[in-house]
Amino acid sequence: MAALQLKQLSNRSYYLQAPALMGIYVTEDRAILIDSGNDREAGRQILKLYSERGWHLDLIVNTHSNADHIGGNSFLQKRTGCRIAATRLEAAFIQDPVLEPAFLYGGFPPSELRNKFLMAQPSQVTDIIPSSGAVLDTGLEAIPLQGHFFDMIGIRTPDNVVFLADCLFPVSIIEKYHIFFLYDLQAHFETLRRVEELDADWYIPSHGKPMQDVGSLVGENRRKIEEILGVVLSCCREPSSVEQVVAEVCARYGIELVANQYVLVTSTIRSYLTYLKHENEVDVVLGGGKMLWHRGG
Repeated sequence: MAALQLKQLSNRSYYLQAPALMGIYVTEDRAILIDSGNDREAGRQILKLYSERGWHLDLIVNTHSNADHIGGNSFLQKRTGCRIAATRLEAAFIQDPVLEPAFLYGGFPPSELRNKFLMAQPSQVTDIIPSSGAVLDTGLEAIPLQGHFFDMIGIRTPDNVVFLADCLFPVSIIEKYHIFFLYDLQAHFETLRRVEELDADWYIPSHGKPMQDVGSLVGENRRKIEEILGVVLSCCREPSSVEQVVAEVCARYGIELVANQYVLVTSTIRSYLTYLKHENEVDVVLGGGKMLWHRGG
């Protein structure tokens, strides 16, 4: 991986430029890490950077348990003995990372899915934190950002920088991939509303660039989700299985699926269908060994 670049945002808040941005909040006696990158190499570079600056790593706060956010945990914890803080549901996946590919696949995952992109090395969560309010004795504040994953949080630093985890994706990713992973659309729409109402000096989405005005990007993310909802609904004009809906959506957008992307997209389409059912837009019928989805009315 390319060398991590440390960028300063304010007096005490920094971020590390990487495929999934990481945060650092520095006080007089500690430098708290917010997420740890996607693998051991990220952890190695983080430790080197800390050593060069004379910083002490005693705590990692994980926004959620996706492998690209916890990949450096194991290396860093083994080398430093640092504590790791996460919300309760995310902690389960951090400690037993096979849960992520198993959840996405819906059974014991084949070897093609047991890779570092979906399954980090295990690490020990020492502190369970709430999804809202103070994060231990750090001065950091947790902000609930559920929707992308089970109990994802954002982190606000005392100097008013907000790390947004994976609740927003840049336009470049939206235009390239169209479908970004979502677990709970209803919760995600609430998260988008909450983010619009945040007041921060800087907003740091994990995949993208720091921003001082997040409103436009929230709108772009919401519009794409609503577009995909319309496409999924149109795929249910006749009773259709999830596989049929996935195939039709992928054909519509020219998406070619490899193993990782297949389970991410398929799981997300299931979540779109669940949302449409909650909104009484589709119904479910079981028969012939299949679960079929079709437009209501």
